[in-house]
Amino acid sequence: MLVASGLLLLLGWSGGAGQAYDVAAIRAGAEWRLMHPRATGAVILYTHLGSAVALLSMTAAGAIFLWWKRERARAAALLGAVLGTRIGVELLKLLVDRSRPSLDAHPVAVFSQSFPSGHAGNGMATFLALALFVAPERWRRPAVAMALVAALAMGVTRPLLGVHWPSDVAGGWTFGATVVALAAWWLRSRGNRSAA
Repeated sequence: MLVASGLLLLLGWSGGAGQAYDVAAIRAGAEWRLMHPRATGAVILYTHLGSAVALLSMTAAGAIFLWWKRERARAAALLGAVLGTRIGVELLKLLVDRSRPSLDAHPVAVFSQSFPSGHAGNGMATFLALALFVAPERWRRPAVAMALVAALAMGVTRPLLGVHWPSDVAGGWTFGATVVALAAWWLRSRGNRSAA
């Protein structure tokens, strides 16, 4: 937990327009979009899976399923992880107040500050929490692996589309995974051995 907090602070403090690796990644993404317009369309479609409507719909479906199965603690862990990440991301955006990349026109609409990436953080929390708390125990490991791939891919779309610095994405992944780890710890502390 301490390592994750330290990494989050470092990424929030050191990234953005003043970091050569962040700027280079945004420029590379702009060049890639010019060379691959069809693939850019696919990336835009995938990044929309990280919207609040999509992620909260998945979460609601998972929570309703768990509630119906009378697994109320797991439903609470799922909701706590996803909603806790959402609230935390917005608070961090206000606290850090980092501007988004503005090296070229954004191909998708953006409305808030840059650090941490909400798509990366909320995607990580939602996909990982669904895998840990909703997937049956025998399918949990492959579900977690798929969740991580989906969350990492979601994060990569953001610098590729020029709307987030890579450090924003790394911060989002770190924060989302940390909140899910806290929810899993809470569930285990209640004696629910099938939690994670």
